[in-house]
Amino acid sequence: RDRRDGRFLLDRAAPAGSTAFTEVAVCDPLSRRCLLLPPIPDALAASVDNPYLQRGGDDGGLQSRSNEIFLASRGNDDRGEELPFAVIWMACCRGKLVAFSFCSGSREWSALSPPVHHALSMRRVMGVRLGQRNHAHGCFYWMITLTRRWLVLDTRKMEFSILDISPVLAGRSMMFSNQITTLESGEGRTTVVVSDLFRADKRCVLYFYSFMHFSDRWQLLNKITLPEEWGDRFRGIIGAFEGCLYIKLDHPKQNLGDPVEQNVTYFWFDLKTMQVGRFTEISSATVNEAYLYTGFPPSLSLPSV
Repeated sequence: RDRRDGRFLLDRAAPAGSTAFTEVAVCDPLSRRCLLLPPIPDALAASVDNPYLQRGGDDGGLQSRSNEIFLASRGNDDRGEELPFAVIWMACCRGKLVAFSFCSGSREWSALSPPVHHALSMRRVMGVRLGQRNHAHGCFYWMITLTRRWLVLDTRKMEFSILDISPVLAGRSMMFSNQITTLESGEGRTTVVVSDLFRADKRCVLYFYSFMHFSDRWQLLNKITLPEEWGDRFRGIIGAFEGCLYIKLDHPKQNLGDPVEQNVTYFWFDLKTMQVGRFTEISSATVNEAYLYTGFPPSLSLPSV
């Protein structure tokens, strides 16, 4: 389901067959250690009322799910000690968002308090794609459907907030959550990449903005027009690593009727040299989603679980 700081988060369907509550484990593949998390207590689980189904994963056993779980860091590694971590559990219910946090220090689950905001009304909370989140400097970001706002979780404080980003999205058609990507920049700044699609010239343009604090006015850093042949094929940025964006392209339009050619291609795009390279290609008939895994710890790192 997720990876962070050398750990992997895994889950599987519980014996009861619930799509919301799964068996969860955090693993350190380098040291071959694994921690099976306790179930969410009944007192907390009682607040989860008919959660909406989220996008199905590619884990085989679960074709659809009504929760999203992911890892979060809880501190820094300056002292060389084991880095604490948290597991965040979220679900969209009727007119509300429910979230829990598991802390590796206390080994207990606790409830988080999402903000009360009209942007999270019954109609709109249904469309929050919990699996399509962005992360930078300890904060997670989700686009809220039919609004130009972000749902933000600051894991340093374990607090939610709503951020209005409409000024930088004015005049642009935002149809997909993955049209916005966040990157970590130096000095604690966050870089936001906005993909401008559905243009009259059928080109895809990337706008790069930067901010330090949520209240800051976003600074426009750069504007890059992607290759012309990518315009109709662009399906989002799946991640970034060491100055490169990893971009997902759909199969060419002329091959839509040929299932053999319905492949998805991934490219890397170097932001400094402006060079483009093909990363990999997979068949869209066999793989629904692909995820980017980068930044593994050194081989002599201490166990993290």
